[in-house]
Amino acid sequence: MTVAESSEASQSDAEAKARGPVRRAPPSRLSAPPARKPVVPFLLGAALGALVGALPFILRPKQESSLSAELGARCERGDRVACRQLGMAHQVGFDGPPDPKKAAELLERACNGGEALACLRLADLFEGGKTGKVDAPRTTALYERACDGGERDGCASAGLRFEKGAGVAKDAAKAATLYQRGCDLGGARACGALGMAKFVGMGTEQNVELAVSLFQKACDAGDAEGCHGYGRMLLGGRGVPQDEAKATQLFDRACEGGSVMGCRALGLLYVDGKAGLSADAARAKTYFERACALGDAVSCERVERANARPREP
Repeated sequence: MTVAESSEASQSDAEAKARGPVRRAPPSRLSAPPARKPVVPFLLGAALGALVGALPFILRPKQESSLSAELGARCERGDRVACRQLGMAHQVGFDGPPDPKKAAELLERACNGGEALACLRLADLFEGGKTGKVDAPRTTALYERACDGGERDGCASAGLRFEKGAGVAKDAAKAATLYQRGCDLGGARACGALGMAKFVGMGTEQNVELAVSLFQKACDAGDAEGCHGYGRMLLGGRGVPQDEAKATQLFDRACEGGSVMGCRALGLLYVDGKAGLSADAARAKTYFERACALGDAVSCERVERANARPREP
């Protein structure tokens, strides 16, 4: 201990003696620590306060978004692009529940102003019956207008309606012409449909080799039916060297993409155990069920037969 520390210690002892002994209160007289406030009621109160503060915002009627309001104003000023965009917003429910009737009104205004995409979307609404009425001739005409405006999917849809005679008299030649226009615009669906037309000679000169090329082009661009068509060509070696393994891969790709025929084709191959596949009734049934779910009556019958067949003991 240093001299300074010794001096301070002596001074402290002297002050303690001057004060006398320290008297301590008995334990019973010690003051209790302050009670803690309950945490749960406090949190509930805070939450209730926040809810009450938010009520004016929760109960306030939903306001139209600034984007929709701007598009509406521009549409009223004659901007057909804004009318089309706002119509598509109502079609998908951008600001609330979808409103097909309001969408149709706006899309028709844009279509009449020369917006080809608006004609296409309006035709889709009519074809699906989402406006409350089905107008087959008008739907076909709208798809044609969309095609004339450069919408490749409009060409494919219009071609299909002329091929099937939906709202118009059947016209295979016109269907093939529309498919050709859509394919030239880069439409995968149109190229696939044109491939089938070329394969069977529907409305156009038959050309199997060109059909193969069109199916492959459509498949590479993501068209499921194009993949099925290309697989058929490879499976049978039509216009191209036979390749069963690749054919089954293409059928599977087609089925995954929603092609009824792709799913059915795989089901049949598993039933018969062909194209390098082992016979497998369970897998065949799975593919038939997928095709049935897509609306294929033939596959539905296959599923019913499989379900009715008694199981082996």
